[in-house]
Amino acid sequence: MDNEQPHQEHVKCVVVGDTAVGKTRLICARACNARLTLSQLLTTHIPTVWAIDQYRIYKEVLERSCEVVDGVNVSLRLWDTFGDHDKDR
Repeated sequence: MDNEQPHQEHVKCVVVGDTAVGKTRLICARACNARLTLSQLLTTHIPTVWAIDQYRIYKEVLERSCEVVDGVNVSLRLWDTFGDHDKDR
């Protein structure tokens, strides 16, 4: 990640949950500063995975992931998972 500052703490947050509970929408709302209406939240579920590549592709997503917390540069990386966890069992 070329745009990251030196001496930066990296936080990896993996979002886990059942299918169709809103994991991807939660991540997109934070990473893309999206404001969703109630009707958008209640739309029919479309299976998605929000990939780590979003940080490489979209500069604004990478910039929003970096903040100063208590004087420390922090880089937050949000990871999405698929909800059907029975596939590998």
